[in-house]
This record gives sequence, C-alpha cells and structure tokens, in this order.
Amino acid sequence: MILSNISKAIREQDWFAAAVEFVIVIAGVVIGFQVNAWNESRQADARANELMGRITEEFRTLEATLVSSEEIATAYEAATENVIRAIREDTIATTDPETMTHWLGLVRHVGRPPTRSAVFAEMVASGELSLLPTELRTALSRFNQTIERNEYLWPEAASHLTGSTALFDAVDYTSLNDSRRALSFDPELVPLAESDLEALVIYQGALRYAISDSLENARETLVLAEQTSDAD
Repeated sequence: MILSNISKAIREQDWFAAAVEFVIVIAGVVIGFQVNAWNESRQADARANELMGRITEEFRTLEATLVSSEEIATAYEAATENVIRAIREDTIATTDPETMTHWLGLVRHVGRPPTRSAVFAEMVASGELSLLPTELRTALSRFNQTIERNEYLWPEAASHLTGSTALFDAVDYTSLNDSRRALSFDPELVPLAESDLEALVIYQGALRYAISDSLENARETLVLAEQTSDAD
C-alpha cells in the first residue's frame, strides 16, 4: 500500500506526499529493528540469568566437594608424615598396631582430581561466554585453568605409589573390607619404604595445595556469580 502511494505521488510529482511516505517507511524499518533488538536483548538477559543460576548451583556443589577433598588430602598427607616420623624415630614396632594400620591404610591413597565446570565448558562450546560479566568470565576461566594445570599430579602420584615395591612388600592391602585401613604390616620391612614414602608425601602435599588452590578459585567464582544474580 505504501509503495503504491509513493509511486502515485512520484507520478503526480507530489513530492511532499512522497517524502511523507518515505519517512513512514524508514520509521517502520527503524522501529522494526528496535523491536527485534529489544527482543534479542530480553532473550540474552534471560539466558544470562539462567546460566548464572546454573553456575551458582554448580559452584556451591563444587565448593562442598573441594572442602571435603581438601580434608581428605590433608589426612592422607598427615598419615604419610606420621609413618615417616615413626620410621625415623624407630617407633614402628612400639606404635599402637591399630593406629599404624590406619596410617598405612591412608598412605595408599591420593584422592581424585577436582572436576572442571561443566557449565563453563558448555558456554565455551556454544559461544555464550559473552553473556556473562567480564569478572565472572575471568574467574570461571581461572578455575578451569587451575584444574587443568594440576591434573597431571594425580596420575603421577598414583604411578609412584603403585610402583613402590618396598611399601607393598611391607604392608598387606589384600582382601580389604575398609579401603582406608591396611590389613597387616611387617614392622621390620616398613622402614625400607622410607624413600618411597618421602617422595609420596611430596606428591600428597602438592595434591593438597592444588585442591586448596581450586577451592579458593571456586569460592571467588561463586561470590561473583551470587553478586551478579543479586544485582539483577
């Protein structure tokens, strides 16, 4: 209709009418773009709020998991240190056997590496990271990079542990009902595993530190996600 009116105005050389019709067309196009942009902005805001809700939920779970992992890693490291101390002080045979079997049971564990953010991975794959504030994007990236940087520690520690012939000669870990306990040990052979235990405790300390680092980054990310959600 508008195009026919413009054509008619031009044929009749009614330039004022033609100009009015042009203005109407341009205004309609501009309004249409604005409406589309507004709808897209609303959709982006809604998606960003959804993602931040998921990030908050995920990192609350990650924080709790990392707190537990840090406590467990600390216990493993402390047990190995206790055994090493008993070897150096020559108190393996005089230490309460129940206590020693508990320490030796913990020695054989290195725990599990922290998991990366699944929501972050999804956003990277979908190209939706730009929906988040810069600070939150940076925190998410730093959390995942911290885990990626330290992932090699767990398989190396496990490889060192399983390769410790002296430790497994001294301690019987077979037919365990409780994986955190040793079945029995030979007090004369345990000291022969001192070098292996010294190397292991270095790994365990590094693992504990890696978990602590991840926990600190997880808490920073969680705070930023919660603050952003509250601001909205």
